[in-house]
Amino acid sequence: MSFLFARHGETDWNLLKRVQGTTDIPLNENGIRQAELLCENLERERVNLCRIYSSCQIRALATAEKAGLKFHIPVKVISGLEEMNLGLFEGHTWDEIETLYPDELKKWQSDKRYNKTPKGESYQDLLERLFSALNRIMEESKDDIDLGGDVLILTHGAVILSLLTLKNNLDFETSYTVINVENATIIKFELNELRQMQQRLYRKP
Repeated sequence: MSFLFARHGETDWNLLKRVQGTTDIPLNENGIRQAELLCENLERERVNLCRIYSSCQIRALATAEKAGLKFHIPVKVISGLEEMNLGLFEGHTWDEIETLYPDELKKWQSDKRYNKTPKGESYQDLLERLFSALNRIMEESKDDIDLGGDVLILTHGAVILSLLTLKNNLDFETSYTVINVENATIIKFELNELRQMQQRLYRKP
C-alpha cells in the first residue's frame, strides 16, 4: 500500500504567481481539467484506492471530490492538511513581497524551517500539524492499509515540498530550487518512509 499525495489543480493565483497560503482560491478551468486527468492517471495505474482525504481549502477539496466521484469513495476533510500559513505574504507575488517586506522576508529565508513568516507559520509548524493529521489518517485507515489499500491525500504545494525536503535531508532554505511540486500530480510515500520521517521531525540540527 501507499500514501498518494497530490497538490490541488491550478488556480488563477497560480498563473499570476501570487502566494495563496490560507487564502481560499478556487480552481480555474484548467485546474478542473487537471483534477480530471489526475483521476484518469490513478485509474490507469490501477491503484487500489480505499480512502480519500483532503485539506479544507476549496482548491484541494474540489480536486479531491473529482476523485471521490470517480472511485465512489467519500472524501474526508482533515485539519492539518491545509496550505502553509504565509501571513502577510499572501496575495502578493514574491517580487512584491521583496519590496513590501524585505526585512521579514530576509529573516524567514535565513531559517525557513524554524522562522515563522510574518503573522504566519514556519515549516516546522507545518510539519508538526501535518504529521498530527497523518497519524490520524494512519489510525483510521489501519485495516484498509493492512489489506494493501492505497490512501489518496489532496493537499498543497508547500505541504508536499516540506515532506520531500525532510525525506531527502535537504535544506529548507533552498529545497524549492530542486523540488517542483506540480499541480494534480501524484507523489508516493510508503508507510515506513513516513514513520522514519516523523522520527526525525524534532531533531533540530
